Amino acid sequence: MYKTCKDLENSLYVAPNEIRACCKRFFFEGKMRGDAKLLNITKNKTPTVEDLRKARQKVFDEIQLNKNEDCKQCVFLKEVKDKPKFTSNISYLSIEHHSVCNLRCTYCSEIYWGGKRSKYNVVEFISYLSENNSFKDCDQVVWGGGEPTLDKSFEQILEAIHKRANPKIYHRVFTNSVRYSEAITKFLKLGLIKIVTSVDAGTAETFLKTRGRKKFLNVFENLRKYSEIDPTKITVKYIFMEENCSEEELDLFVENCIKNKLSNCNFQLSLNFKKSLLEFEILKSITYLFFKLSYNGFKKIFLDDHITMRFNSLTKEELKKIKNYLIKKNAEKILLNPYKIKNLVIYGAGTIATDIIKKTNFFKQMQIKNYDIVDSDKKKIGKLFFDKKIQPPSFLEKDDRFIFIATALGYDEVFKKIINIKGNSEKIVNGLIL
Repeated sequence: MYKTCKDLENSLYVAPNEIRACCKRFFFEGKMRGDAKLLNITKNKTPTVEDLRKARQKVFDEIQLNKNEDCKQCVFLKEVKDKPKFTSNISYLSIEHHSVCNLRCTYCSEIYWGGKRSKYNVVEFISYLSENNSFKDCDQVVWGGGEPTLDKSFEQILEAIHKRANPKIYHRVFTNSVRYSEAITKFLKLGLIKIVTSVDAGTAETFLKTRGRKKFLNVFENLRKYSEIDPTKITVKYIFMEENCSEEELDLFVENCIKNKLSNCNFQLSLNFKKSLLEFEILKSITYLFFKLSYNGFKKIFLDDHITMRFNSLTKEELKKIKNYLIKKNAEKILLNPYKIKNLVIYGAGTIATDIIKKTNFFKQMQIKNYDIVDSDKKKIGKLFFDKKIQPPSFLEKDDRFIFIATALGYDEVFKKIINIKGNSEKIVNGLIL
């Protein structure tokens, strides 16, 4: 058996001075690990496809010997029978080629705001990979940072990638929305990009504490402008931490979202990845915000894997406390009840679905058997997932069960795909599985 992961085999993270295999972060032996490094960049030297292939092979070999510190005990590693063949092919590209940012978030680090510029020509690097067919299966480019829109060549690079790579590629831009971007507006109108903006506050005072600048109103103003173009391509993110998790703060966050007409956007709840443990009070706050958004008619709310992995490791006593807390808030409806649902289709055959099926009381105690798995990834369709054959999206055409979306980054796409198949969103259940 061999240990590997899909990021090592197929992903690429372009940083100012190095190339990484992933951006996963986790704790082991008191140390935050992840961000697995593939290559250090020599100034003005563009890496080759052979450099990339060899680097992937080297990290893989180190993992087998338990010698790679970045990947040691990573929960995303999986065992496979057949040794993977490493190439330069890329199915997922992340561009974080500079660390210039106009915020100073408490959960961030100098890696992302330290002012570093690329040591190499990124457009040239992307073009070189494209010419060597590395992007033939790539369908997503993610822009991180620093703040990607601050780079003067942001629009140029985006257009260069779009021209040279797989025509099915779309761009997901992680922007703080502090400054209005004409380039974002342009590509939103063309339907080529989606944006993710983390707000992390309900008041200007807390925004200053968590994000380091007095730009609270600017962010909401720009999100409103972007949302007016296409709210389905906007994800508003809330990263929970001690400073921003009070009920009053969360109430005001929801009020601001309503005031700025963001209810048709996607809402992602996340957690400060620097925390190795999930404080119980913060967990209660996460359920509270989920309830407040749902109560006010926000339909697209989801937890990312930073939270779901921790949610699914709760003790029976903690689960009981969560349920009692929600009952006191008259919010228990956000908990999906297996007695009422009984039958379910899970859309997504990844980490979130694995945790839900393997670890939640919803599945373990009730022993729900009448469920099926659907996924859009053609490579997964037909394979077994917890002894269930993974079905294609067309499976939903004649199926009348409720559907739970078990994915984070692809939530908006899956939501839209289900509506296209079913004609509406009535069968999509939005709630917490514990």
